[in-house]
Amino acid sequence: MKKQDYKKIIEGKPWTWVKQHFDGLEKFEPSVIARCKIDPEEWLKFTVDYFDDAQQNYEMPKPHYNDFAIRLANLNVQLGRNEHNSAELNYGKSGETNKKMIEMFGEENRKLLNLRSDYLLFRLLVKMPGHGVAWHVDHVGSYTVKYKDQLDIDQKTQRCQLGQIVRLWFPITDWENGHMFQISEKILTNWSAGDVYKIPFGMGHCSANAGYLPQYGLSLTGILED
Repeated sequence: MKKQDYKKIIEGKPWTWVKQHFDGLEKFEPSVIARCKIDPEEWLKFTVDYFDDAQQNYEMPKPHYNDFAIRLANLNVQLGRNEHNSAELNYGKSGETNKKMIEMFGEENRKLLNLRSDYLLFRLLVKMPGHGVAWHVDHVGSYTVKYKDQLDIDQKTQRCQLGQIVRLWFPITDWENGHMFQISEKILTNWSAGDVYKIPFGMGHCSANAGYLPQYGLSLTGILED
C-alpha cells in the first residue's frame, strides 16, 4: 500500500455507511441451540477425498449477492481483502458434495435440529492459517439459486411455501488457538465439534483463522418442520 492510498482511505472513511447500518441493528446474542454428533475424522477425510469438487473462493462480489451484499463485498476488497487473506475451500455446490454431507450428517442430527429432510444445503468452509471471511451478512441467495424451480422464497421473510428457512452454523472440529467466529457483537471461541448456532439472515458475522491449524466450519440452510 502506498501512503497516498492509505491517506485517502483514512480521510474518506468509506466504512461509515456500513458501520451506521450495523450499529442500528438490534443486537443478537448467539448461543448453542443444539449439539450434533460429529465425527471430525470422517469430515476431514471428506475434504481430502472431494478436494477437486471444492470451490476455491476469496472475497469478491458474487452473482447471487443482493445490492447490499455487493456493496459490502466491494468495500471489503477496497480495504484490502483479497486472495492472499480471504481464501477458503468451499464444499457443497459442486459435484455430489452436498448429497454426501447430508448423508454424513445423518437423520438423527437432522431431526435434532427440526429440519425437513428435503431442500437442505450444506456449505463446508476450510480456512487455512492467515485467512478469514470478512464481515458480511447472509441472505438466501445461493439457496434460492439452488432451489429456484422448487421453492417460492420470500426474500424479506425468508419463508417459502413449505415453511421458515433458517441458517445454522457449526464447527467440524474442536476449537483451536487463534480460531474465532463472530455473530453480531459476540465472538465465539472454545467451541466443541457439533455445537450449533443460529445466524439470523441479515445479521453481521465473520470468522478468522489466526492460528496454526486449519479451521473447519459448516453453514447449513434448511426449512423448519411445522
